[in-house]
Amino acid sequence: MMPNQAVMKAVAGGAFILSLIGPAVLAVLVANSAHAVSFDCKKASSADERAICSNDQLSSLDDAVDAGYREARRASPATSWPLSRALLAERGSCGSDTACLKAAMTKAIKAYKSVILGDSSGGTTQDNAKIYYGSRAGMQVSVVARVGLNTRHAAMTVEHRRVDAVAYCRDYVQNVTDQCIAEELAIKLDNKFIGDCKTGGFTTITGQSDVFLGRNRSGSASMGNAFVIIDTDTNQPLDGGMANGYPVALPQFQALCPAGKLSSR
Repeated sequence: MMPNQAVMKAVAGGAFILSLIGPAVLAVLVANSAHAVSFDCKKASSADERAICSNDQLSSLDDAVDAGYREARRASPATSWPLSRALLAERGSCGSDTACLKAAMTKAIKAYKSVILGDSSGGTTQDNAKIYYGSRAGMQVSVVARVGLNTRHAAMTVEHRRVDAVAYCRDYVQNVTDQCIAEELAIKLDNKFIGDCKTGGFTTITGQSDVFLGRNRSGSASMGNAFVIIDTDTNQPLDGGMANGYPVALPQFQALCPAGKLSSR
């Protein structure tokens, strides 16, 4: 099957809508074969991976998802990393159900397009009433109130609700049990995070104190640190990796100071 035929087959099936993706993403999709998925099919171990490898339409959709992720990562690494975890968990929960997989991957394409176009919510089910406190899928809290956004006294009050714990158990653990929910709700989190949108100083939901210093002008963002954030306890910059919380801290600052989220300061 020629690459263009694979694309058209997906369109005909109603699961793949070309208008969801930009020219750059489409170019990557068309350049690849129907079986050039984002992982090695020889090593496919999960039910969703095996289903994708055995279905041309799902393979084409996976090409588009992978291309969208790459574009989104270039546009906003801090948003795309936790988003990709949640989307992969959702895809994995489909198992070998073809209809479910089509829906999950179409949703992923929409989500990555939202990131590419500058919508920090990513178009996912985690709307602006939710915010991540950790990097794993479903590590979210519910926003109760917003005060003084874009000012020196910006604050957001949050609650770690049962629905949030269920999201973590469903999307990351992939097993919703009373024990999982109880353990997740037992995690100690602050009920508020605050920031000074003039100085860039802010405190995260987990109590980490940071300072946002604007765009990374070092010429290298290979670790994903498109912006510079300093940990005030160590006076060291967060390197953009998951371990030090950069992908979670940045969206929290942007939630407090949305008008200045792309500021060069």
